[in-house]
Amino acid sequence: MNGIPTGDWQFWVATGLAAAALIAILRPLLPRRKSAKKTACPGCPSGEAAEKPARPKHVDLTIGGRRVRN
Repeated sequence: MNGIPTGDWQFWVATGLAAAALIAILRPLLPRRKSAKKTACPGCPSGEAAEKPARPKHVDLTIGGRRVRN
């Protein structure tokens, strides 16, 4: 029988390495599932922080501790 050598340990090592390489190559190409927990952090590669609109900055202009405009 000259088929696949399933009784040889080297066959299983090579098969495992090939499967791991295939997963490593295909993982970035597959869509990611959204997690139930929303943690919006600016450095996250998931881009959750980019989905939220930026909060406007409200700063009062003061000169000598007195407001210039209302």
